[in-house]
Amino acid sequence: MVTKSMKAVVECLYCGEDIQIYTNPKSGSFVTCNKCSSQFEIIDIEPVMIDWPYYDDDYGDDDDSYYDYDSDYD
Repeated sequence: MVTKSMKAVVECLYCGEDIQIYTNPKSGSFVTCNKCSSQFEIIDIEPVMIDWPYYDDDYGDDDDSYYDYDSDYD
């Protein structure tokens, strides 16, 4: 288990550089690689594991704003 006095080290998924985490990591928080500036989400804390963050591009979109382009040809 990683505590506040310990540090965790994970490998950057993009460039392979070590990312050191000095604070108490929490699942869902983000870390950034100092070498390539890629941002990752902490997905597990025992052991500490990272993954590419998931961004929902459709968040907030509703079907009312959808325009049916095929209806122009009916």
